Amino acid sequence: MKSLKGRSTWQIILQKFQKFASIGVICTGISLSAQTILLKFFQTPLIPTYVSVYLCVVLLSYVLNSHFTFKSSLTIKKMLLYYLIYLTSMLLGVVLLKIFRAVLPFENWVLPFLIIPFTMVWNFIFASKALERTMNDKLS
Repeated sequence: MKSLKGRSTWQIILQKFQKFASIGVICTGISLSAQTILLKFFQTPLIPTYVSVYLCVVLLSYVLNSHFTFKSSLTIKKMLLYYLIYLTSMLLGVVLLKIFRAVLPFENWVLPFLIIPFTMVWNFIFASKALERTMNDKLS
């Protein structure tokens, strides 16, 4: 299946995923750094720390992915949908943290690193749909 610019649908998806992943690396770095500092050095509680840091980084992710990955306009509706996607992803992360805490022998500060593959795939699939360019985006 070819798009208008001669690239296959899979090439377009791969290119978007690469941009999404790059932005994800930046946001994940910020998130994991904050979590590590808070959990290891300030010994804050695991779940509240994970949730609060996660929610703060979502806004940065939304702005960067809207602009660079999906070239989509910033709207309240899209932002709320993006937060909903990331909220469900965060809940997935919390469930996985509880499971990992119960079955793995690692310190708390290590556990958020193990969540990344699961939440990244989840977020990309749903953010791709939520931030899909509309006709209004294409005209601007």
